[in-house]
Amino acid sequence: MKVLTEEFLGELISRLDDENTVGIALVGSFARQEEGPFSDVDLWKFVRQMPSSDADMLRLEWIESHLISIKILAIDKEKRDFSIPERAIWAVPGWQQSKILLDKDGTLTSLREAAVNFRWDSLKTAADRYASHHLGGSAEEIYKILDGLLTRNECKTLYAIWSLSQDLAHVLVVQRGVLIPTENAFIDCAQATAGRDSEWTRQFRRTIGLDRLQDGQSPYISYAIAGLRLYRETAALMKEIIQTEDAPLVGQALEVIREAGY
Repeated sequence: MKVLTEEFLGELISRLDDENTVGIALVGSFARQEEGPFSDVDLWKFVRQMPSSDADMLRLEWIESHLISIKILAIDKEKRDFSIPERAIWAVPGWQQSKILLDKDGTLTSLREAAVNFRWDSLKTAADRYASHHLGGSAEEIYKILDGLLTRNECKTLYAIWSLSQDLAHVLVVQRGVLIPTENAFIDCAQATAGRDSEWTRQFRRTIGLDRLQDGQSPYISYAIAGLRLYRETAALMKEIIQTEDAPLVGQALEVIREAGY
């Protein structure tokens, strides 16, 4: 079992701190005390002036047998993320679990307190709009899957399935206001939200390859059929919140699925 000593953390802070630094927080498995032999050390470094290059916003280093992941962030963006549903489901739990290592002006402590006291109610309307918009937008993936099936283009079909499965799971958890404690739990959270024994979960598991597929059929065809049915199940779960402007797209996507026999 890997252990982060206070001495080691102190050395990390000394290595990362500079006059541009606002604060540093430990997040991820070590912050949750769920670390294992292959856990990396996730650090958020908050700065006043962001790097000019995207390549400098995330870096990995080996230090004393630990893989250190350092993400460079701006405080203002973190504050905004609390008010954007699709970002809040990730940002809020991260802050709730965080361990603050350096906080020069109290900003990180204030954000952590805001995360602990976070309530979803104020985001519900925006979450409904997000879910409706992205469900409508997924009509494009439906057309790609159907075309891939028609032309027996497995690469096109699988790429569309990959995108669709992630989008529909995200639509579900955002609309339901599910805070994701770690990216490793995302797939499990989606299934729990829909219901372990629900048709949504059955089709989701088939789409992403968790369950055995039908014998004698090319795998990509089975994944595609499950993905189309997953869209149908997601639309059924979202029927009360689909916005007027998105309804034609969702309706047409459901119709072409029906006409294709799926």
